Amino acid sequence: MMINRGIETDLMFNRVVGSVIQQGGYTVVRTPNSPDYYFGNLLVLSRAPQDGEREQLESDFAQFVGTPPHIKHRTFLWPVVGDEEPELNSFIGAGYEFNENIVLIATPADLVWPAQENRTVTIRRYRDRDDWSNWTEMQVADNSGKFPEPEFLNYLAGKQAVYERMIADNRGDWWGAFIEDKQVANLGLFFDGETARFQSVHTAPSHRNQGVCRTLVHHVALEGFQRAVRLVMVADENYHAARVYESLGFQRSERMASLCWWPKESR
Repeated sequence: MMINRGIETDLMFNRVVGSVIQQGGYTVVRTPNSPDYYFGNLLVLSRAPQDGEREQLESDFAQFVGTPPHIKHRTFLWPVVGDEEPELNSFIGAGYEFNENIVLIATPADLVWPAQENRTVTIRRYRDRDDWSNWTEMQVADNSGKFPEPEFLNYLAGKQAVYERMIADNRGDWWGAFIEDKQVANLGLFFDGETARFQSVHTAPSHRNQGVCRTLVHHVALEGFQRAVRLVMVADENYHAARVYESLGFQRSERMASLCWWPKESR
């Protein structure tokens, strides 16, 4: 099945602690130790679903990925082709959340120096447990009220385990931006051959719109190009972060979309 760079690099992380197999016409992704990880337990489709396919897709998800009480959600992911706008009314009516992201790619020749550079930050790789504890605190604060905290903490622990395992295998690093020893932004960059994928670019609300994100991304991109020929970034098309990455030379190259359903009591 042909997939785009955004989905392809997503699967890089899924393979570290889970399984990615071809089954029943799908790419089936499972992460048994993290059942609450919605995008670690999903079906990747070769094309956009159609309204009349919901029941079949739900049945296939139950067969290939799982069912409650272990797997409580359903997630479908697919590459967007051209200007397609699929009819998804039956999914939306059943409580699914639809998201579409753009895949931005940069080569060394594309990279542009940030117009708004923050010279007060110190940028370095994570080096101890305190760095990761601060990362968890920042993530929890930013997602307050969006998800039940116990489930979200389990999700974060699972993600951290993946990142630390890849760092130990020399497949990437997590980076922080610090001002007077306080972590104000962070991101990950991980490698798969000649391609590298950014992960979870996050800036503390108190330090947004100050050039911190641009400075951090540009610094780590320069480091990344010492090893990769292309860098991949995935962002919400309607979120301001996409424009930040474009200002650094990242080019809109592909799109990917998803449908996700989870129990109402978890919303």
